[in-house]
Amino acid sequence: MSKPLPRSLPAVYSCSHVLLVEPHRFTFNVETSGTNVFQHLPADIGPEEVAARALAQHRELQELLISNGVTVTLCRAAEDTPDAPFCNNWFSTHPAMEGLRDAHGIMEEDVPPTVVLYPLMAENRRRERRPELIENLFRRLYSRMINMAHHEERGRFLESTGSLCMHDAARTVYAAISRRTDPELAAAWAEKMGYRLIDFSATDANGNLYYHTNVMMYLGHGLAGVCLESIESQEERREVEESLEASGIAVVALSREQVARFCGNALSLTNSVGERLLVMSTQAWENYTPEQQGLVEQHCRVLHTDLTVFEDVGGGSARCLIGELF
Repeated sequence: MSKPLPRSLPAVYSCSHVLLVEPHRFTFNVETSGTNVFQHLPADIGPEEVAARALAQHRELQELLISNGVTVTLCRAAEDTPDAPFCNNWFSTHPAMEGLRDAHGIMEEDVPPTVVLYPLMAENRRRERRPELIENLFRRLYSRMINMAHHEERGRFLESTGSLCMHDAARTVYAAISRRTDPELAAAWAEKMGYRLIDFSATDANGNLYYHTNVMMYLGHGLAGVCLESIESQEERREVEESLEASGIAVVALSREQVARFCGNALSLTNSVGERLLVMSTQAWENYTPEQQGLVEQHCRVLHTDLTVFEDVGGGSARCLIGELF
């Protein structure tokens, strides 16, 4: 059961400060490919060209964000961490909130700025939780830490904002269950953080579970891009639809074909002057219909850049490459 709402919540939770991890010899990650059908081993270019293109595209993403008023904290990937640029999967941060009232109207303690560390499925991805980042960045900025990483030892995984799509103002979190998104861990996270959990199964046209929620759904700025047709259970689909409708969110109904072009892998941000932004890849934006583009642009300004090497080789796109620092 979710906790009562805080006394005051912002209308929109979106970040103006992000973490990017610049690739170091970016390459195909064999350990993740078994559960990520978006990954493709390149046949036409060699590993050196893959690495060079990844570095160039990542630097274009950096420049796009900085030039549009987003604060970027940048670090370089450690060696032997092929998926380190997809830095959103091992942590999430959450702003301070005023105290919650319990069922009897008694005020609980205020919630301080919080960082959560998560259990990752691939062993070579666990090296991305670098002690120096935890000590020098997260412990400096966040007074509360919730560490769920130990669940890896029991083969249970929850990969942060890959697994969890959060609507903070409504205190609701959506989770597409997969090998990387354990339903019991998602429920435990929701209880700790005071959210209502809505979980469901979502599949591609071949019946494969989507490896992460954030490839088929994003939320922000009063907008939800979501592939409802991938939720085959009518009951689960109805629960998602009704929850979004109750929150007054405009829905961009994405198709499975659009999900395959990373149209669902986008992130809402706010720049230094309070402008609402939505970041995605150029491939994703070009695969929106004109009507969908018009709806999105009613809510925010779209930033897009070429991320094809991350999409083709790594199976992830813009949202996966950006970690929020609330």
